Amino acid sequence: MSRRAARERAAATQRRARRRSFLAVIAVVVAVIVVTAAALTLLVGKGSLDNEASAVKNYPYPVQMFPPDPGGRTHIPPGQPYNYNSNPPTSGPHTSATATPGAHGEPVPKETAVHNMEHSQIVVWYNCNAPQPLSTDACNTLKQSLAAVVSDAITLNKRVVMTPYSDMEHTIALTAWQFLDVFDQFDAQRVRTFIDTFYCHTNLEGFC
Repeated sequence: MSRRAARERAAATQRRARRRSFLAVIAVVVAVIVVTAAALTLLVGKGSLDNEASAVKNYPYPVQMFPPDPGGRTHIPPGQPYNYNSNPPTSGPHTSATATPGAHGEPVPKETAVHNMEHSQIVVWYNCNAPQPLSTDACNTLKQSLAAVVSDAITLNKRVVMTPYSDMEHTIALTAWQFLDVFDQFDAQRVRTFIDTFYCHTNLEGFC
């Protein structure tokens, strides 16, 4: 082989090597882009989408089941206005903090109560001014009766929050993640049944 032919052959070999290196780099870049896009999709999806809670059979009272709020499960500042897809809310954006289980004399912000429900807990809401205002004595009796049921549930290691809530048309509302039961006359068995049925029914973050 002549010296010129040898040089041309060596140059061709180098060009092929450079081409293979270039293609390898392109393949690595594409792979990184695909993996990053998939990771971002999962992270964004976690904040905006949820799996549907499973339906409940044989619950003996009327109960409403709402789809996951389209706002997802993102964190929002306390007091930030948000139009939930149910009233009281049963899912959706919420504060980073949760409320301490038990009966609260002052209203628990609804965006905080939603976080408790995300942790598989139950929220008991009451309004002494709906559908017609209760007397002071009647309101105190309602609060004491609800608090007794909530206390019994907590004794059984069920985390339940009770809070006044003036922005609803019913006297009592019971909520769990995606579920709502409303009524106007105190019924201890109904409250107990809701807690027993829906506590830890939807375990989004492994708290149960």
